Amino acid sequence: MIASRPGSRVDPWDRMTAMRNRHRTLVAAAVAAALLAVGAGCARFNTFYNASKAFDTAERVREDRLKQGLDPATPTPQQAQEYQRCVKKCQIILDEYPGHALTDDALFLMAKAYHRLESHRMAITQLDLLITNFPATPHLEETLYLQAVSHLMVGDAGGSDNYLSQLELAFPESVFQAEALRVGGENALAMEAWADARDRFRDYLDRHAERGEAVAVGTKLARCYWELGEYEEARSRLEAVAAADGDKGQLFEARLLQARCLTRLGKHDEAAELVTRLKEEAELYSKDGVTALAQAEVLMARGRPEEAAPLLEALPPDWRTGEVPGRLAEMLGNIYLSQWKIEEARTQFRDALRNVSVLEDEQRCRRLDAELNRYLAAEQRFAAAAEDQKPALRLTMANVLLFTLDRPRLALDGYLEVAAAAPQDSAAAVRGLFGAALVYRDRLGLPDSAAVYDAQLQAAYPQSPQAFIARAGAEGDLYAYLTELDARRREMDLAAGPAPDRGPEVVEAAGPDGGRPAPAPGGRRSHWRDRKLQGRG
Repeated sequence: MIASRPGSRVDPWDRMTAMRNRHRTLVAAAVAAALLAVGAGCARFNTFYNASKAFDTAERVREDRLKQGLDPATPTPQQAQEYQRCVKKCQIILDEYPGHALTDDALFLMAKAYHRLESHRMAITQLDLLITNFPATPHLEETLYLQAVSHLMVGDAGGSDNYLSQLELAFPESVFQAEALRVGGENALAMEAWADARDRFRDYLDRHAERGEAVAVGTKLARCYWELGEYEEARSRLEAVAAADGDKGQLFEARLLQARCLTRLGKHDEAAELVTRLKEEAELYSKDGVTALAQAEVLMARGRPEEAAPLLEALPPDWRTGEVPGRLAEMLGNIYLSQWKIEEARTQFRDALRNVSVLEDEQRCRRLDAELNRYLAAEQRFAAAAEDQKPALRLTMANVLLFTLDRPRLALDGYLEVAAAAPQDSAAAVRGLFGAALVYRDRLGLPDSAAVYDAQLQAAYPQSPQAFIARAGAEGDLYAYLTELDARRREMDLAAGPAPDRGPEVVEAAGPDGGRPAPAPGGRRSHWRDRKLQGRG
């Protein structure tokens, strides 16, 4: 087997070189035998022989590149020409000799050539035709595996998993099982199923640590640990990866993630030292931006955002590529928020949401963006608002300050102002009293002060939901309040007793003289009906 350069972007198929060579030998032998049997004039076998020869020529170039430690993923012009020749020859067999014994071989070989050309959708099409028309093909095992890889390459992780399951069911002892584990991990990684990806990658490394992907898979396993918050496990795995001999760029990324893990573990000195060393190499791998972010993370973890902010603000434009803009905006948003620069923070969180896939906490960014918009909109309207509108606006600002921005004292000032504005808006005043009691009791630890405002709430608004919740304590909520209201209504109905039976309803009353009563003043009288009644009399 030809060893691939550790850490290089090598197609999973490269680890199956032994099987490929065996297949190539068998095909060549079969073709040679067929040619001898039917003579040199048999065009169909000659065409397939030329297709196989073109494919093998391209594969030899690929293997030479692997030996030189070069990235073989994208074919060279020479390789591409041979793979395309292979495709054309196979297509001739399919078009001119339909149903021939070589049809399944031609479909399989053409699919592999498309795979090498990175035309993965075309490869999938040929493999689908092969499975549909030749379900018992001797190429089924490798076909299922290639389907799994091709679907992964086009972003269909679910389809890839489906073919891996078929492979495991049909060929439990398949030589592709090692790669199936790894590709399954890639699928889970693509779907952000971090725990599943972690288990698959860990299983792969436990069984196949000697394979060429140890560095790449180890780095991906560490990323899963990172996403799951298992920072010590990530650090340990990355330490092993960094000590290995692999692709320098991949090793740099592993060490960078290791520094971030050290920061999360509170080992700030170790993290700062590692980041300092990485800064010296960052330019070689175009990683200056992410390295600066790691440096800023250490400063923020040490409680020095005033030093992190100018570092982040000064990042040159050519460093702001890839994941950097999104993460940079999220970090600056958090710093500005801690410095009470509300408008600047809102702008940064909005920018961060343009690339949610790289954010540390997407949901928090979305919530802060929405709540800061509410706060700033209320603040902007407040100055020009009428007096009866100001309590509601101030209440909105106080709620954002307390529940989103964690500023209880500023929120308390707002609640007290709202409570004092009862003549303008009694509904807001109820919430102001309740909010003031809540802040004093739960956020400032001053139960006596909370009791004062609870008492005011009970005295002024005893029937309000807020008063009920304050009385009920931990058991109080809106559902309990509505339930109590319904129970109270039933009690009142029961106390009032059943309604008296008035008998049959009177259709029309009689007047004083026994005749039809006069209509009410201003009412309309029916003269037509009067004449009709007189006629009956």
